[in-house]
Amino acid sequence: MTSKGCIFDIRRYAIHDGPGIRLNVFFKGCPLHCQWCHNPEGQDPEPVVMFNRTRCLSCGACQDHTLPDACPSGALETCGKCMETGEILELALREKLFFDRSGGGITCTGGEPLMQPEFLVSLLAACKENNIHTAVDTCLYAPEKVVQQVIPYTDLFLADLKVMNPALHKQYTGADNALIHSNLRTVAHSRVPFALRIPLIPGVNDTKTELEAMAAFALELQRAGNLTTIHLLPYHDYGKEKRSRILRGRAPFQGNFSSPPEKQVRAILNDFHRQGLPAFRGG
Repeated sequence: MTSKGCIFDIRRYAIHDGPGIRLNVFFKGCPLHCQWCHNPEGQDPEPVVMFNRTRCLSCGACQDHTLPDACPSGALETCGKCMETGEILELALREKLFFDRSGGGITCTGGEPLMQPEFLVSLLAACKENNIHTAVDTCLYAPEKVVQQVIPYTDLFLADLKVMNPALHKQYTGADNALIHSNLRTVAHSRVPFALRIPLIPGVNDTKTELEAMAAFALELQRAGNLTTIHLLPYHDYGKEKRSRILRGRAPFQGNFSSPPEKQVRAILNDFHRQGLPAFRGG
């Protein structure tokens, strides 16, 4: 089992992506290419070079040297670095007092953590050995055996449910959703608590047909007994700005989407509630 992996960000004192105060660890690489992705710098499994215009001195040093080391102002930076399990565990242990008092812990997110399964299991197991709550934020597009390997070390799954129609899912994410739905059923019957996270994308999954199919699938999963919440996540365009900063490495296609009206979000939430689904905005 490898104890090294590629990480592109670590955020301390996070209050989303799981209960309490958390340490969010962002794994590099994702098998999907969602056109609304808000972390496009995490899609490429390899490090990418990004440009921060606000730091640029227009000195021209980067034109004749290897990027990004030649930049004196830090306007060019490599997004993605190799880290060992022990390094991340050490960071988590420093926060353990806050975890214990708030009911928090560590959340492995991305990108897609299941793309680095051995490293993910190594980190989750180390956290469990130290009584740190573990959450995995995942699209669940991975072999079932990988999901089964991760389940014993996970206290909470944060599982994406993006689009129900298989053709639409492939059009907007680059992959079919049959494997995802199968893995969702596996998680639902694992007795590990899980939350569904639905990105609300106008023109993609906000139609009556899509929302009815999502609600029906969520009700099926709920019958297993360990669905905790449904987080409805209205689209925002933060990913577009980050995508424009990627100079070297894969810059994924970004669709032209808009944020849904608040009235529509409330109506969807109310409809989910009428069906007995524990839906919330954000999270």
